[in-house]
Amino acid sequence: MNIKEKKIELRRQAEAVRSAITEDERKRKSEIISGKLIERLEALLRPEPSMRRRPTLLTYMPVKTEVDVTPVMEACWDRPWRVVVPKVVPAYKQMKLFEVRSYADLERGTWGIREPIAKAQQLFDIRQVDVALVPGLAFDANMGRLGYGGGFYDRFMQQYVRTGLPKPYILAAAYEEQLIPEVPMGLFDFRINELVTETRILTEKGADVRD
Repeated sequence: MNIKEKKIELRRQAEAVRSAITEDERKRKSEIISGKLIERLEALLRPEPSMRRRPTLLTYMPVKTEVDVTPVMEACWDRPWRVVVPKVVPAYKQMKLFEVRSYADLERGTWGIREPIAKAQQLFDIRQVDVALVPGLAFDANMGRLGYGGGFYDRFMQQYVRTGLPKPYILAAAYEEQLIPEVPMGLFDFRINELVTETRILTEKGADVRD
């Protein structure tokens, strides 16, 4: 079985595992995870004295059984932090980023996922993204991430690689059940810096902070 076939099978398994978590449990776990994420952002988005712009978070809009991270976005609105949300351009297999200041700046878009409205302000300079909160189906302790197969986030992160720019700090949120022994990693797959679950925080340095 090659890496593509392994990923297909792992996605199928991961979808089933996540869907098996009851709605009440997902809600409970999401609240805990979002609280932890907000605490981490308090440290990660602390502006430096020389910074002449607002600290910026790129976040995803949750769908179906994903961890509900919308409280994180709401917390950003209450702080001097800028929130940008991706808008998928299927024809070019790309993501464009737009600033979202309230729910009024969102609408149902591709695949039923909430996206920025047409008049939202686009962020062209990806260097301004300080922290990226990314979705995923499964993760491992080595910060491997299994995406949904579209490659949108992988291509977005490759922009930093191609241009020699430092990547933003990459966070992911997951239920404990989404951790697997190993995620198969391809040449263009990116690793995250930190994984937050309802019971612990894992980092690329090997830290495993349990509650």
